[in-house]
Amino acid sequence: MDFSEKASVINPVKKANPISRHFFMWVFPLFRKGYQSDLTADDLYDPRQSDVSSTLGDKLEEAWFKELEKASHKSGTKPRLRNALWACFGKYYAAIFILYFITECILRVAQPLFIRELVRSFSEHSDVSEGGQYGLACGVIVSTFMITMFFHPSFHGGFITAMRCRISCSSIIYRKALRLSKASQGSTTVGQITNILFDLNLLFLPYFIMGPIQFLIFVYFLWDEFGTSSLAGFGVVILMSVVQYWNGTLSTEFRRKIAVKTDERSRTMNEIIVAIRVIKMYAWEKPFTNLINKLRKLEMSVIRKRSYLRGIYLSVYSSALKFLPFLTFLVFTLATDEDLTPDKVFFTVAVYNVIIQNTMYFIPSAASGIGEIMVSLKRLETFLLLEEKGESMSKNYVRIDTVGSPFPIDLGPGESPRVCLNSATASWTGDKNHLQDIQMDVSGDKVVVIVGPVGSGKTTLLHALLGELPIQSGRCAIHGRIAYASQEPWIFAATVRQNILFGRPFHQEKYAEVTAAAALLDDFKQLSHGDMTVVGDRGASLSGGQKARINLARALYQEAEIYIMDDPLSAVDARVSRHLFEKCMKTFLKGKLRILVTHQLQYLSQADHILVFSDGKIHSQGTFDQLVEQGVDFVSLLASDSLDDAKNRKVSVVAKEEEHVEKPKENLKKQDLGEKMATGALNSQVYWEYFKIGNSPIGLFLLISICASAQVAISATEFWMSFWSNAEAKERDEAETGGYDNYLGQTTYLSIYGGLVALVLVLNFLRAVGWFTYSARISVNMHDKMFSSIVRSPTKFFDDNPPGRVMNRFTKDLGHMDELLPPVFFETTIILLQMAGVLAIVIVANWVIAIPAVVVIVVLILLRQFYIRTARAVKRIEGMSKSPVFTHAAATFQGLTTIRSANIEKILIQQFDGFQDAHTSAWYLFLVTIRCFGVWVEMVAVLFLGVIAFSFLILQNSSQQSGNVGLAITSAMNLTTWVQFALRQSAEVANLMTSVERTLEYVGLPSEAKLESKPDKKPPSDWPKNGEILFKDVHLAYSGTPVLRNLNFTIGAKAKIGIVGRTGAGKSSIIQALFRMVEPTGDIFIDGVKVNDIGLHDLRSRISIIPQDPVLFCGTMRYNLDPFSMFEDGDLWRVLEEVHLKDAIPDLSFKVSDGGDNFSVCLARAILRENRIILMDEATANCDPLTDNFIQETIRTRFAECTIITIAHRLNSVMDCDRILVLDRGVIMEYDHPWKLLQNENGILSSLVKTTGKASSALLRDAAELSYNKRNSKQT
Repeated sequence: MDFSEKASVINPVKKANPISRHFFMWVFPLFRKGYQSDLTADDLYDPRQSDVSSTLGDKLEEAWFKELEKASHKSGTKPRLRNALWACFGKYYAAIFILYFITECILRVAQPLFIRELVRSFSEHSDVSEGGQYGLACGVIVSTFMITMFFHPSFHGGFITAMRCRISCSSIIYRKALRLSKASQGSTTVGQITNILFDLNLLFLPYFIMGPIQFLIFVYFLWDEFGTSSLAGFGVVILMSVVQYWNGTLSTEFRRKIAVKTDERSRTMNEIIVAIRVIKMYAWEKPFTNLINKLRKLEMSVIRKRSYLRGIYLSVYSSALKFLPFLTFLVFTLATDEDLTPDKVFFTVAVYNVIIQNTMYFIPSAASGIGEIMVSLKRLETFLLLEEKGESMSKNYVRIDTVGSPFPIDLGPGESPRVCLNSATASWTGDKNHLQDIQMDVSGDKVVVIVGPVGSGKTTLLHALLGELPIQSGRCAIHGRIAYASQEPWIFAATVRQNILFGRPFHQEKYAEVTAAAALLDDFKQLSHGDMTVVGDRGASLSGGQKARINLARALYQEAEIYIMDDPLSAVDARVSRHLFEKCMKTFLKGKLRILVTHQLQYLSQADHILVFSDGKIHSQGTFDQLVEQGVDFVSLLASDSLDDAKNRKVSVVAKEEEHVEKPKENLKKQDLGEKMATGALNSQVYWEYFKIGNSPIGLFLLISICASAQVAISATEFWMSFWSNAEAKERDEAETGGYDNYLGQTTYLSIYGGLVALVLVLNFLRAVGWFTYSARISVNMHDKMFSSIVRSPTKFFDDNPPGRVMNRFTKDLGHMDELLPPVFFETTIILLQMAGVLAIVIVANWVIAIPAVVVIVVLILLRQFYIRTARAVKRIEGMSKSPVFTHAAATFQGLTTIRSANIEKILIQQFDGFQDAHTSAWYLFLVTIRCFGVWVEMVAVLFLGVIAFSFLILQNSSQQSGNVGLAITSAMNLTTWVQFALRQSAEVANLMTSVERTLEYVGLPSEAKLESKPDKKPPSDWPKNGEILFKDVHLAYSGTPVLRNLNFTIGAKAKIGIVGRTGAGKSSIIQALFRMVEPTGDIFIDGVKVNDIGLHDLRSRISIIPQDPVLFCGTMRYNLDPFSMFEDGDLWRVLEEVHLKDAIPDLSFKVSDGGDNFSVCLARAILRENRIILMDEATANCDPLTDNFIQETIRTRFAECTIITIAHRLNSVMDCDRILVLDRGVIMEYDHPWKLLQNENGILSSLVKTTGKASSALLRDAAELSYNKRNSKQT
C-alpha cells in the first residue's frame, strides 16, 4: 500500500530504428551507466505502452468477460481463459512461431550440411575449387550468423509474450480478489492468490511441433550418409526421449511432493516467526528447532531424489553427445565395408548436437510446459469463477450512496443518512442463520450503540450493513456513504500517515482534526519519525491501542454520512476511551449517523439508540431510559451513568491536554525501514562461504578432481575421433601404395574410442551425482545455521523485519539454493570446462588460432564485465520490485472489508498496476540485457568461427588434414552456442548467489544471551518458590529511545499487582524487561536470584504469561497445549476442564483454529506449567465485561498461591489487586494499594477512575475499599 511512483524515464526503444531494435543497441546507454555506477530504480526506463499493467488488464478483462458471456449462452460450456489469452496475444505469438520455424527447420539444418561439404573439400579426392571452399566457409559462417539473428528475437518474443500474459493475468486476478464474496474468501487464502501470479511457460512450446519436423529432416540426411546404420542412433534417441519424458514426469511428481513438504515447513516456519515472542517467552526455541529440522529433513529427502534425477539427466545429456556418434560409427563399421571419412564423422557430430538438444531438452520442456500451463490455467479459471460479492447479494440488499449502485446520489441538505433492516435474516453458509428477523431503523444525527456478549452477532450485523453478509430474507437498505473501522485493526506496511490517508489526498487541516479526535497526537510525539514512521506488517511495531486508533482515524478521514465502528474502545485505557467517545464520536462526528459496537457499557446512557444482541437476534432496543424501564439490568453487567450524570460529566484529562491541536508537519521525512538492496559486485568471499558451509573439504576436493577428469576424458574422446578419422582417410588415400604405415587397425581405433566413451559415461555420472550430493549438503547446513540464528535473534530483529521479509529467506532464497542454484552452477562449470577444452582442441588442430583465441577470451571477459554490472543491478532491482506486488495483494486480501466499505477499489487497482509497472520496467530490461548480451557474444563467437574456417583455407597445405578441419569447425560452432549460454549462466549464478548472500546475512545475526546458565549461576530446580520480584534502577530502551526510566519497586511473594497507564506508558515494557526480551540495564531479582546473570531458558521457563495477542498454532488441541508431548493426556484434560473447554473438545486430536478460544487455550497453558509467577498482558481486552469478570475470578482462585502481574485497561480488572503500579512515559508515578491511591483526589489513578463516570467510579472505589479491608482483616 506504500506506493510512490519512480522517476519517469522515456524508453528509448520507442525511437530506435529497426537495426538498433534487432541488435538491442538502444540499451547500450544503460550498460554504460550501469558500468560506471550502481543503477537504481529511477534509472530504469518506463515500460512500453504495450506492456503497461492497466492496458493489458483492461484488454484481458474485456476478452474474459466476452468468454463468460459466450459460455453463458451455451449450456454445458465452460469459459476458457486460454481463449481469452489467445484473443489478446495470439497474433503476436503466431509471428514468433514463424521465426522459430525458420531458425530450427531451415537454418539449423543448413549449418551441418555446409560443414559436411567444407570438411569433404579438404580431402585429397575433392574436386571443389578454392573459391568453392571459400563459398562453403561463408555458408557455415552465414548460417551460424543467421541462426543468431533469428534465434534471439524469437526467444525474446517468447519471453515478452509470457510477461504480458503474467501482467494481464495478475491484473485481472487482483481485480477479481477485490470482488470476492465472503464465502469465496473462505475458500481461498493469501498464499493461493499470490502463488498464481506467474509467468506462463511459453518459451519452448514451438519445439513441440518444430522438434519432430527437424528430427525427420535430419533422419533423411543421416540415412543418406549411413543407410540403415543410422537407425541405431535414432532408435536410442527415441528411447532416450521416452526415458527423458519419464524422467520429467517423475521429476514433476517429486516437484509436487516438494511443494507439499515445503508448504508444510513454510507454514510452520511462518507460525514460528509470527509467534516468536510467545515461543521465546515459553522457552520453546529448542523444541521448535527440532520440529523444523524434522520437517526440513523430510523436505530434503524429496529434493535429493529430484536433484539426483536432474543430475542423471545432465550426465546422460552430456554423455549422449559422445555415445550416439560412437554407436552410429560402431554399427556402420561393423555392418558395412565403407570408409568412415571425416566429413561423415563431423556431419554426424554436428547433427546429433542439434538433435540431442531438441529431443532431450527443448521438446521435453515443451511437453512439461504444456502440462504446467494447463494446470496453471485451470487454477486461474477456478479462481476467476469464484462467487463475487455482487453475486452473493440479492435484491434484499439496497445501498444508495455517492459511489455505489443502484442510484448514485449526494445527500441533500434535507436528507438524513438512514439504515433500515426489515425482518432481515442472513447467513454466511446458507444452512444456518447467523442473523434472525432483525428489525432496525435508525437515521439522522444519532449515536447507535450495539452491545451483547461475545459471539452474539454484533459484528455479523455490521457485515450485513456493509453488504458482506448475504441477506437471505427480509430487506436491508442503506442511504448514505459508509466509513468503517473494523474490530481487528487492519494496518498495512507503510507509514502511519499512509495508513490513515488510505490513498486519499493529504489535507493538513482535516488531517490535524482527525488525528486529534483519534487521540493520536501524543503518540506521534513518541514515534521516532512522527506520523511518517513506517509500521511493520499488521502494525507489528505499534501497541494494540495505537493500532485501534489509527484504524479509527482512517475511517474518520473518509467523507461519509454513516460511520460504522466495531469495538474500537476495548484496546485503549479508560481515559483515552472517554476521549474517543466524547471528542470523536459525540463531537467530531456530530451530524452523522454513528453505529458503535462496544463492550464499554458506561457509555450507554449517552447513546441515542441501543440494540442489545443475543444469539443472532435483537434481544431489545430503544433509548437508555426505555431499556431500563423494560428491565434490562445494565448494572449487573457493568455500572453505568445515568443521563443526569452524563450531562454533568467533566471533560476528561486527555481532552484538556489536547484542546490545542498541533498540526502534523507536512514535510516530515519518511522513515526508511525497507529492505536494503545490495550494490556492487558480489563478493568472492560469498562463493567461498557457500562451498565451505558444506563442511567437507575432502568431498569438495574429490568433486573438483572428478569434474576436471571428466573434461579431460571428453576432450580426449574428441581428439581421438579426429585422430581416427584422419588415419582412416590416410589409409584410404595411401591404399594403392601399401597403406598408411601408422594405421592401427579399425578394431583398435574403435576399441579405444569405445573405452574413452565408457570412461566419459562413468565420470559424467559421478560428477553429476557428486555435485548434487554436495549441493544438498550445503542447503541442509545453510538452513540449519540460518534457522538457529533467526530463532536466537533478539525481538528487535523481528520488529525491524516484517514476517514476509524473513519468510522470503526461508522460501524464495532457500528454494533457489535447493533447486535452482545447483543445476545452474553445475551447467556453468561444465560448459566453462568444455569451452576450455574446445579452445585447447582448436589450438592443437591449428596453432595459428592461439592468438585469435586469446583475443576472443579477453573480449568475452570484457563483455561479461560490461554486462554483469548492469545485469546484476537490474536483477536486484527486479527482485526488490517484485515483493511490493505480492505484499500489496496480500495486504489487500486481509483488508477487503475495510477497502470495499471505503469504495477505494479503483485507487488500489491503480496502485497495484503501478507496482506491476515498476516490476515490468525492471523485468523487461532484464530480458533485454540478456538478449543483447547473447547477440553480441554470439557475434564474437561467429567472428571467431570465421577466423578458424578461413585460417584453414588461407594456410592450407599438403599436411592439412580434413579431420582437424572438421574437429576445429564443429568445436568452434559449438562454441557459438556455449559461449553466450555459459556467460549468461555465469551471470545467472551470480544472480542466484545473491540468495546465498542474503541467507548468509541471516546466518550471522546478533544473538540473545545464552539459553542455559553457567554452572555457578544456575538457579535451584524449585526456583522460584515464593515469587518475590525486585526491580532496582532498571532502564529499558527500544532503538535508543527510553521506555522505562529508573524503575525501583518490589513485588511481594504471592502478591497480586496491577499495572495501569496510558497507551504507550511502558506497561508491556515491564514484561519485556522481566523476560529479558530486550536486555534492560539495572538489576532484576526473583527470590534473590539476579535474573540478568542466568540463562534465558532458566528464566523464561519459570514464568508463565497470558499474552496480549494469544497465539494458536494450526494443529490439534494437544499440539497447542503441549507441542512436545511433555504431559500426560490426563493432565491436559484436567486443565481443559478448569478453563471450561472440556465439553467443547471431543478429543485431544480436535483441530483448532485462530478464534475466540485463544485466551482459554493460553490460560490452560499457564495452568499446565504450574509456575509461581503469572503475567497477564491485557489478555481480556476484547472480552465482554461478564466474561472478563469470570476470567479474573478464575485466575484469582486458580493462582491464589502465585504472584500475579496484570496489565489492563479495564480498571475493574485490577481494583482488587494488592497494589497498583501507575506508569507514565516509563516512570513510576504511583505504587500502592488502589484504595490508598484513591485517597489522593489529584492522583493519576483517581483521575483515571473519574473518567469512567460517577457510577462506575463509585463501584471501582467500593471494590478497592473491599479489597483493602479484606487484606487488612487477613493481616490482623
